[in-house]
Amino acid sequence: MYTKTEKDKHILFASLRLMICVGHADGYIGSREVDRIHDIVNSEHFTLKERQILMDDIDYPKRPEVIVEDMVDLSQSEKLVMMRKLYHMALIDRKLSPLETKEIARIACLIGISQEKQAQVEEWIREGIAWRDRWKVIVGD
Repeated sequence: MYTKTEKDKHILFASLRLMICVGHADGYIGSREVDRIHDIVNSEHFTLKERQILMDDIDYPKRPEVIVEDMVDLSQSEKLVMMRKLYHMALIDRKLSPLETKEIARIACLIGISQEKQAQVEEWIREGIAWRDRWKVIVGD
């Protein structure tokens, strides 16, 4: 059994590893994505071994199935937050590629998010993108 703090750290570590998978989904992980991962890693208390695993994943990404196998049990809410984080990573470069969307859906299935919930999250993400794009029109950018 884990304490809440230990569980949160395990979830963050797995989230980062899965974010790297999403970053690589379109063929390569961009500098913005790598910078975001470095920022998170540097702001948290990861062991040297954990940091090495994350840096190795950036260069040699693992299959999401391998990462999910080692994850702690997640509540529905924790799974949905993880899915949201994966979308956040995919949108770092301000665009969501079909390959990134497909990889997020695959990971969501692996962690046990129903198709219905996936559709709700994806719709929420797309509404957010449209909302952001409307602001650009308003300000003329």
